[in-house]
Amino acid sequence: MKPSQKSAWISIGGVLCILLTGILIFKIDVILLLILSMIYLAIVGKTQGMPLNDFIQGMKDGCSQAFIGLLFFLLIGALIGVWMQAGTVPALVYYGLDILNPRYFLVSSFVICGIVSTVIGTSWGTVGTLGIAIMGIAAASGIQIPLPVIAGSVISGSWFGDKMSPVSDSTVLTATACGTDVYKHIRSMCYTTIPSYLISLVLFFLLNQYYAQDVVLNQQALQPLRDTLNELYQINVWVLIPPVLLVILCILKMDAIVSLLSAIGAGVLVSVFVQKNTISLAFDAVMNGVSVNTPVEAVNILVNRGGIYSMMPTFLLGFMALCLGGALEKTQALHIILENITKKTHSVFLLVLTTMVSCVMGNAVFGDTYLTIVLNANLYRSTYEEKGLDASMLSRTVEEATTMSTPLIPWTAASAFIVGALGISTIEYLPFAFLNLVTPIVSLVFALLGIGIIRKTPLNKAGNK
Repeated sequence: MKPSQKSAWISIGGVLCILLTGILIFKIDVILLLILSMIYLAIVGKTQGMPLNDFIQGMKDGCSQAFIGLLFFLLIGALIGVWMQAGTVPALVYYGLDILNPRYFLVSSFVICGIVSTVIGTSWGTVGTLGIAIMGIAAASGIQIPLPVIAGSVISGSWFGDKMSPVSDSTVLTATACGTDVYKHIRSMCYTTIPSYLISLVLFFLLNQYYAQDVVLNQQALQPLRDTLNELYQINVWVLIPPVLLVILCILKMDAIVSLLSAIGAGVLVSVFVQKNTISLAFDAVMNGVSVNTPVEAVNILVNRGGIYSMMPTFLLGFMALCLGGALEKTQALHIILENITKKTHSVFLLVLTTMVSCVMGNAVFGDTYLTIVLNANLYRSTYEEKGLDASMLSRTVEEATTMSTPLIPWTAASAFIVGALGISTIEYLPFAFLNLVTPIVSLVFALLGIGIIRKTPLNKAGNK
């Protein structure tokens, strides 16, 4: 039996109150707040006649539907750890710095950060390593480009990879929460991301020509980073085998789990045969990541990461958020509230717009991307199904609103990290984070024009299913 409108608002309002007061006032860990929210929902459900076993079943359903996605988190941690030890990620940074050109500095930093972020699946890691290096190069070389503009190119590139990488935790979580395949989710995002990427590329090119058309780059600023990476690793083409293999398997549409396991295995082999590590050390990197201490802080930030254990906080957050999403699904409180919202969203454009506004507000309120992704995925999934839209349409919309807006909201963890790493305030770099700004706009324009709309059942010429 569906709850009444009043009961639905009591359920949802209580959860929002717990999350908001806990995050904004008491600064309680989000995982604990999710547990408290589930206890609250169980109590409310009990007063409305819902058996506790049904509530628990809802939690189980929420996790079982996302089991593969949860497994992805652990595999991504393993991948990053062994690729660090194998020298794969350091080599990408090493070669990437070599192709920086002052006449195309903004374009180069945008493209290079995008490539590295796509391979390692983390925007934070890219900003904290390559981004710091690029900002340092710009400052030391006297390039006449304002640092906020350079920061915007770094952030745009880093978040491109975070959004499009099959090994990104936000990409995997969004696909999982929305009930679609990771690769299908990425293919869906290509409709809007590729045009947005090209627009951003042109904008960075024009700014680069305006600020630094005839500047010469000081290569000495790069030397400490290059020398340290050369001391730690064998930098050669062999260490690029794992990402090349992963790209090939993705193109061949191989099962995502098989692709990741193959890339991890390739990383172990490269670690042993190219970097001359023992098998035990290679597998230790799979579990614990890499830990080194060098005089160059940028190298320490780059290398010291990865491992299955490093993903446990994200795993737990995703697990609890999915449990809460399943519980909310079981109570049907979200469905009751959403019925009133969707009465006015007769077109695909209005539905996409409503979803995006909801996601951005969720980011602004909760300051947590993962929680916003899961809640909005559960909130709109049935509506997209009722309108005949594919789940990848929902996942695309949710990711473009949540992932891309996170670094633009000053009080989120991502924004705080960027400010601390690059030394540029959110307000300063926000106008130049072109990809983050352009992508939602392109998505809305396409929805208005009916471009890139993905339906479960293709429409025939008469417009019928």
